[in-house]
Amino acid sequence: MIEQPSLGHRDAQRYVAIATAITMDEFDVVESLTGEVFAWLERKGAAPSGPAFTRIVTSDMSAKLDIEVGVAVDASLTGDDRFIVGAIPPGSYVTVFYSAENQEEHIQANVVLQAWAANEGLEWQMDRSGDVEKWDGRFEFFRADKSSDGRQVFELTYQVTENIDPTSH
Repeated sequence: MIEQPSLGHRDAQRYVAIATAITMDEFDVVESLTGEVFAWLERKGAAPSGPAFTRIVTSDMSAKLDIEVGVAVDASLTGDDRFIVGAIPPGSYVTVFYSAENQEEHIQANVVLQAWAANEGLEWQMDRSGDVEKWDGRFEFFRADKSSDGRQVFELTYQVTENIDPTSH
């Protein structure tokens, strides 16, 4: 199941995460890193204020991807050698909800979102000045709800440039 993408606004949201670099074949590490983040929050006496996520920071699919695995928080926390404190940037985002059981279904959701945004004439909010594209806001949230067939639901969202009118899409 892949729903129709939509354009909307997100407010800034603080988060705690573990930053790492992985290949496309190493995404299975996300589950254990998510567990580490939740355990760290518990030790700090802080509660999550949203679902866990993976943030894609750089996306050179032929090399290592820089990612962050984290969870939104309301508490003001300080990171350490392992954990960073960041913020989901505010702005306009293209979002699609979907369910998936394998990497191919995750890739297909990205293809659908990217094709829809291209058809709408939207551009990603990213820094293209270096050797690698650096995304300002590209997240995949692991939602608590399930699809009608009992599968995990994901929320894939990419930040777009602000030269658009969200009400026109």
